[in-house]
Amino acid sequence: MQKANLVYDAKANLGEGPFWDHESERLFWVDIEAGLLHCHNFKTEKNSKWPLGEMIGAAVPLGKDSLLLALETGIVSFNYQTNELKRLAILENSDQNLRFNDGKCDPLGNLWIGTMHKDLKSGYGNFFKIDSELQVTLQIKNTSISNGMSWSPDKTIFYYIDTAVYEVWEYDFDILDGEISNQRILFKIPKSYGGADGMTIDREGMLWIAHWGDSCVRRWNPKTGQVVDKIAVDAPHVTSCCFGGKDLKTLYITTARSGLSEDSLKLYPHSGGLFSYKAKIGGFKVNCFKGNL
Repeated sequence: MQKANLVYDAKANLGEGPFWDHESERLFWVDIEAGLLHCHNFKTEKNSKWPLGEMIGAAVPLGKDSLLLALETGIVSFNYQTNELKRLAILENSDQNLRFNDGKCDPLGNLWIGTMHKDLKSGYGNFFKIDSELQVTLQIKNTSISNGMSWSPDKTIFYYIDTAVYEVWEYDFDILDGEISNQRILFKIPKSYGGADGMTIDREGMLWIAHWGDSCVRRWNPKTGQVVDKIAVDAPHVTSCCFGGKDLKTLYITTARSGLSEDSLKLYPHSGGLFSYKAKIGGFKVNCFKGNL
């Protein structure tokens, strides 16, 4: 079996949501429970982090030196060079039982983001879209753990995971107006494989899914529902993955320590680390948020 290599021993509580910024050649990712934004600079091999004072569900690129962040209390813009944080009064959250979990931008630059109950109660979350005019629309209601968003290479299909359901769903995606429709089950995930967590897609249209509880990333064929590759990771809780590097062929993988016993942490001391794997097939550049801020 192929195996990922440790890049940075972050010991993150809940590492998540990596994306490769091709302009600066840096990898951004978050530690949700610790409220940290991380950035790994591969030119200097140094990792920077910004404490944000509350849980952070996701980060997406916004423009030069700026990100859109889903903090526990709502959506903000953040300039990581000046440390300027601006609250946008979008999806403001005052419910201390809820937080945001995973978000990505579609090919049109809209942000898709989900909420979830901190104690993993089923059906307490919702899945939203924020468009370029900063209008919020509910897309999927009564979700549990929104995860793993990807768009097909031809931009006609939207893939979505609710981890608690052990299925991957697909929708028709309208590239003209950014609407989704016709939800159906793409394939089911065997519970022995661990929960389907974060996801990315490669240039062949294969889905790379991080499996929480099973120490791996699997590459799935969405047309057949079959696993075509498996990458071992030295951490039980594998949370998400993305393609990066100049050729977009390096798969970066986030992991978590949250929920692991002391015995498990002794067996897997690099849990919570950032890992990488050199793939034969590359992925796509990350989509930026194109809102009028």
